[in-house]
Amino acid sequence: MTGEQQAGTVAVIGLGAYGLATLKNLIEEGFNATGFDRNDYVGGIWRATAESGLSTLPTTVVNVSRERACFTDFPFPNGTSSYPTAEQVDRYLNDYCTEFELWPRFKLATSVSNIRHDDELRKWRFEATTEDGSKEVLTFDKIVIATGPHNIPVMPSLPGSESFQGEIIHSLYFKDPAKFKGKKVVVIGMGNTAVDTATGLVGIAEKIYLAHRNGAALLPRILNNGTSLDHGASYRTSAIGDVLETLFPKLAAKFIDDWVASISKQHFNLDPQWRINTPTPSLKKQNPTVSDTLYPALRSGAITSTHAPKHYTGPHSLELEDGTLLSSIDALIFCTGYRLDLSYLGPHDPTLTTPTSTASTPPHHDYNSPLLYQNILSHQHPDSLAFIGMALVLFPAFPMADLASMALAQLWKHPSLLPSRSEMTSQFARHHAWCARITALPNPAGKAPQPLHMETGAFIKWVQDIAGTKLDEHLSYTSRAAWRLWWEDRELSRLLMDGVYSPHAYRLFDSGGRRRRWEGARGAIVGVNADVREKVRRRGKEDGGLRGVGEETGG
Repeated sequence: MTGEQQAGTVAVIGLGAYGLATLKNLIEEGFNATGFDRNDYVGGIWRATAESGLSTLPTTVVNVSRERACFTDFPFPNGTSSYPTAEQVDRYLNDYCTEFELWPRFKLATSVSNIRHDDELRKWRFEATTEDGSKEVLTFDKIVIATGPHNIPVMPSLPGSESFQGEIIHSLYFKDPAKFKGKKVVVIGMGNTAVDTATGLVGIAEKIYLAHRNGAALLPRILNNGTSLDHGASYRTSAIGDVLETLFPKLAAKFIDDWVASISKQHFNLDPQWRINTPTPSLKKQNPTVSDTLYPALRSGAITSTHAPKHYTGPHSLELEDGTLLSSIDALIFCTGYRLDLSYLGPHDPTLTTPTSTASTPPHHDYNSPLLYQNILSHQHPDSLAFIGMALVLFPAFPMADLASMALAQLWKHPSLLPSRSEMTSQFARHHAWCARITALPNPAGKAPQPLHMETGAFIKWVQDIAGTKLDEHLSYTSRAAWRLWWEDRELSRLLMDGVYSPHAYRLFDSGGRRRRWEGARGAIVGVNADVREKVRRRGKEDGGLRGVGEETGG
């Protein structure tokens, strides 16, 4: 099948950042797309709410700078914090809907269930239930699941729970720190959620224990030299890292882990008794914990780092894995993550089967290993069922969702781009081989990789190529287009290669019939880099002089 397919109807399930970018990019390519969300608002987790459900806290701050965390053709507005608050992100996502006229495309306060493919009609049917309880069966040509990879809380069970009389909750239900005023609280975990929860209780709870089995790569948002942590990853350094990851995975892992360890050591004088970095889990197996508030809280004693809990020993007591007894405990907050549940897709659930499953070998249910091409396209129905947000890479989430949905729009608009059955099977095998290599890397903290994680460089190159960004083509030493850009616009060439790795670069060049170009991309890229240089200059002046301004962008 060749040529361009006539645009059809698409249902996008989930209207957080993933779903909003997907809806916008599908509409941009001519699809008649409609977005569904069970909430009566858009933005997903970024709307801090007291209602039951996954959401940020009012105190949540993004771990990626606004210069790198934005969509490809929609910068954060002037005046936004360098690291935006949850409220600022929520406002940004609502403004995104207004800018691209998405509001008429939404069906809010509507739950979706029983998604099934009608093989005879070659369409998808599902049941939509509105807030007042009314139900309707809807039919669409295509379906995109954009609800993200985490939807069911993981709640470990400890022996003796029947004897404990304090409160036991998952972080999903931690909404109001004031409810823990004057209490002794154990926060379990060492990821970003656990740290945000523990530091959010400082000055409120009487005693806060941060209990964890493994440490974390603890990093600051702003480095001592005044630059943002994520601004050091330019296009050039990222490209070098991607080559190393492909050719020498062990060396690449050691390189990035050594760099992370050095940054952490420079900024935090961590007490070995805290066990934060003894040992530090590899970034290949565990995301870093980014916090500016944990270290001072540990130093002041506002938070006490402990071993993980082993079992409850009484109405308000528990024993830790090192034998320590904690008494007078009022509450435990488990920040132990989420698992993926796609059971509402019935037989189309990609976690139910693998390419080797046959009638004689029943399908397994490993929720971490969905049978998806590039963790996006269903193997069963690549032309009509897709998932955005299931491919996890070491890259800012908003531009990644933007790129992935741009690629999806092109795959469905131009069926000749869709992979063959053998290509999908081969890619799935390569992904699992990569996961095996990562598993074999030195692993002192006992962490296994999350199979939803993709090989970052290979995945980004694939989505760029399918979307038609032409960025690599204009920055490759072997490309005429790159040398032409260097000759005709040396400032832009330098900023793209060594400046802030701005998402706007993906909308800069003409795609040759693929994704839409943004006329404001060049101005936004130049403006972002000028703004960053000024921020560094001001920080240097405030701190009594930091490094030269030009170093922030390689100038």
